[in-house]
Amino acid sequence: MVLILGYHASVPLFSGGYVGVDVFYVLSGFLITGLLLREVRQTGTISLPSFYARRARRLLPAAALVLVVTVAASAVLMTALEVPEVSGDAAAAALYVSNVRFALQATDYLRADLAPSPILHYWSLSVEEQFYLFWPAAVLLIARGRGEIGRRLATVAAVISVASFVLAVWLTQVNAPWAFFSLPTRAWELGIGALLAVGAGLLARTPVRLATVAAWAGLAMVIASSVVLKRSTPFPGVAALLPTVGSALLIAGGFRQSAFAPGRWLSTAIPRFLGRISYSLYLWHWPLLILPSVAIGDRLPWWARGALVLVAIGLAAVTQRWVEDPLRHGRWIGTRPRRNLALAGALTLVVSTVALGVGARAASTLPAAGSTTSLATDEAELDAILAAAPSLPATPGGPIPAGLRPGLREVRDTLSQPYIDGCRAQRLDTEVGPCTYGDPASPVTVVLFGDSHALAWFPTLDRLATERHWRLVMLGKVACQPADMVLYSQALKRDYTECTTWREAALQRIAAERPALVLVTSHIWFTGAALIADWRAGMARTLDRLTASAERVVVIADTPRSAFNLPDCVTAHLDDVLACATPYATAVNERSIERQRQAAESGGADFVDPSAWICPSRPCPAVIGHFLVFRDDDHMTPPFAAALADWLGRALEPLPGPEPR
Repeated sequence: MVLILGYHASVPLFSGGYVGVDVFYVLSGFLITGLLLREVRQTGTISLPSFYARRARRLLPAAALVLVVTVAASAVLMTALEVPEVSGDAAAAALYVSNVRFALQATDYLRADLAPSPILHYWSLSVEEQFYLFWPAAVLLIARGRGEIGRRLATVAAVISVASFVLAVWLTQVNAPWAFFSLPTRAWELGIGALLAVGAGLLARTPVRLATVAAWAGLAMVIASSVVLKRSTPFPGVAALLPTVGSALLIAGGFRQSAFAPGRWLSTAIPRFLGRISYSLYLWHWPLLILPSVAIGDRLPWWARGALVLVAIGLAAVTQRWVEDPLRHGRWIGTRPRRNLALAGALTLVVSTVALGVGARAASTLPAAGSTTSLATDEAELDAILAAAPSLPATPGGPIPAGLRPGLREVRDTLSQPYIDGCRAQRLDTEVGPCTYGDPASPVTVVLFGDSHALAWFPTLDRLATERHWRLVMLGKVACQPADMVLYSQALKRDYTECTTWREAALQRIAAERPALVLVTSHIWFTGAALIADWRAGMARTLDRLTASAERVVVIADTPRSAFNLPDCVTAHLDDVLACATPYATAVNERSIERQRQAAESGGADFVDPSAWICPSRPCPAVIGHFLVFRDDDHMTPPFAAALADWLGRALEPLPGPEPR
């Protein structure tokens, strides 16, 4: 628990403190398997209702209490747009499937940058509960065989552990979020603990000196893992062996104690106290660290994080004394399994319903979708604003306009057609789909090519394609530069090989299409001389191939970006939209735009800079007319992008194809 506290509180030398969860899994597998084995040996069977009732009494009351308090605090401290997300997280946590929810969010490119949920830490409890769901039943089935259960159980645990570890190593390289959050890739850690429980008799006969050395070596490995491992370390692959094997050695060494063993220190008053409150401390510490940071909109200073850890320790002690212990021992509700399970089911249902109700209530307070004026009127207003951009007017303040497009209730779910059709290539996709829009019979083909910032321009091009009778081909892949270069994926924690493969397929598709026009754009997020040089060379190679394949190539400069997640910021400042504006120097990277201009000119392509449309006043506005500019901090909302069609059309003149009828 100390490792996790140090990591979450950003204490130096705890960069790998997240391994505290892995230590916990080994210990949990050891303790639970030991309990099951004792029951089998004493009674010849396992009472599954009694087991699940004990788990419910032990884990559910404190977890439900913290969930309810966290949702209530979130409703006060977070925006009405954020509260439904937290409520959904809480409902998933109450049902012990939050690990699946967080894995899905982490792999959804447009949701991966959401602020950390105050419920995020419940993912590890979901994994544990999912393990508890199948493991006792597996042990019971194994116990019905002939002979001593130990050998058969060891064989099953070893097979599961090896298969799970192989899967974890592979999936960590392929899909890191699912490797991190899922039970199949974490089961081997629990399995190590199970093997220790099966081998308890043998371990108890280990020579004292050897046990002492093993315990110290294990403790050193656990401590080293918290220092050596980093946030960027691919995990839980091979790197997870350091804390898990260390934990196993520490547990194994604890079977034979000596005056020099680490168990002597670990059994002193402070470690024992932290051990007693560790479950409640785990529950309380994360929301206490996250919610104040969300409330002030900034990172907490070190002294504040330290103070909140002390508060968490106090709350954990109170929860352990007045919630955990009385309910675990059945002092208030008894120990009858049927009653315990019924109450557990009812409590889970109540917590989920309350959480979702709080989220629905918060969402209902958001301004309604639609507009008090027609779309044509709103677009005419936008045109007037953009026409005044050369004079650099000051961005107006005041409340957000009625009928914001898109509405704040719908902004997270307002997606352009390629997202709905599956024509947005995800990180792991390598193939190029048909993804054809506009007039499929048109002799004029236009291609939009790039990453998620290219996809953000789709509503603009789709509108032009409809007006000009183009056949529009959308080739977009998230976080994938069109420049011919090897990228490193922070999400996958390895080279982004899928991007390289997909890009080649896209360029071959463009060569086969022989389009009249290719528009290429992307997010330029990297800095540093070496990466910029790689990008220049890669962009030159890409433009050489594009200009050889198309009649005309146009590079669209990367869009400006906001200093805020705009939907969240606007929701928090409904009376003063100027609070969400971004200084021009922060929003617009003029050096990067100039590099893109030079690359386009050197590669024989035309160049369009949309900065003045997206930042027509100073500071760069969050809302222009009735349009919310970004759906996050750098992806245009579909209604705003569609409203820029005439402006992009004029910048691209002469346009291919016949004049609109």
